[in-house]
Amino acid sequence: MTNTFEADTRGESDPDGRLRSVVVTYEGTPDRRTLYPPTATETERLTTWLTADADAFERLDEMR
Repeated sequence: MTNTFEADTRGESDPDGRLRSVVVTYEGTPDRRTLYPPTATETERLTTWLTADADAFERLDEMR
């Protein structure tokens, strides 16, 4: 199962400053989250943008 959401990051690659996030769920290994701009190709998501274990991310609004 995967899920996506948008996070306001004020990045330079997208004029409105948003990145997208997708979580890929695996059996037997940690789920992985990738942050990327909406214009990134699938290959760019795999090679250029941030991917880490999903539990390494915290919601910004919960950390303030």
